Amino acid sequence: MSFSSECKDELIRIRVKNEQQRLAQLCGMTLTAGGIRISRNKALFYRTESINVAKHIASMATSLYEIDAIVEEKQVEHRRTPFYEVLLSGKEIERLMQETGAMVQSETGMRLMTDLPKELFTDEEIARAFLRGCFLGSGSCVDPKRGYHLELIFRSQSVAQSVSTLLKGFYISARTSVRRNDRFLVYLKEGDDVSGMLALIGANVAAMQLENVRVEKDMRNYINRTSNCETANLDKQVVASIRQRAAIAAIDRHYGLHSLPASLQQAAQLRMSHPDATVQELADMAEIQKSGMYHRLDRLMKLAEGLEDK
Repeated sequence: MSFSSECKDELIRIRVKNEQQRLAQLCGMTLTAGGIRISRNKALFYRTESINVAKHIASMATSLYEIDAIVEEKQVEHRRTPFYEVLLSGKEIERLMQETGAMVQSETGMRLMTDLPKELFTDEEIARAFLRGCFLGSGSCVDPKRGYHLELIFRSQSVAQSVSTLLKGFYISARTSVRRNDRFLVYLKEGDDVSGMLALIGANVAAMQLENVRVEKDMRNYINRTSNCETANLDKQVVASIRQRAAIAAIDRHYGLHSLPASLQQAAQLRMSHPDATVQELADMAEIQKSGMYHRLDRLMKLAEGLEDK
């Protein structure tokens, strides 16, 4: 099962008792997955890749209106997996269309909805239910192990822009773009935004999974950075030790280590005896500060400069 399917199954299990919130959720599903079928009798249909979502739409619609609901599996040529269609018809279908935003009454008659109801911007719980419905209708979310990307698809550009504005009211940074076949995208690309959106619509388990993946990624990145830093430091340490021992050998050949002051003689002997030791470890052996050992090794390096050219 995909991460998106897991999210949707989690959302379906949320019990929405408030009628306004159920209507808002159905409105979100209508604006993303719904369509109108006009023949002798008007009907509203929804298409989804999830049988669970299809059953959820039918259940929610029949709990709000006196209508008939039929769920059918549809096969499409050149497509391996089927999709599911929910067909709603009956006594209150026109009322359902108007109240869920499939169509709205205007001065010139019925038209498709292009603006979101004002209640969505003033009531947080209604807005959450609406966004949940949008995700159930057309949402998808990439498995966080692969990256961070969540998107919603709308048929109306103005609705997509309004949803983007609605999300910004919850401090979620959403972007919009146009897809082929007159589809309009609202999408999130940042981990914080995707996690925030999942938590906002009630997919708390999915949000926690995403956060766990983010922690694991951050930890791996930290370990890699630390390892790379330690490797780089080790390389520098090895190179420095080689140069120091070469300098001490040059001084020994030309003057002999016995000619050095006691402090430098001690530093030279310690370095030659412990080629892999750090400056701090050498300082501990000599019972001096690290800066003192560093200064002595630096003096040895300077004394050796030019000796090989003589």
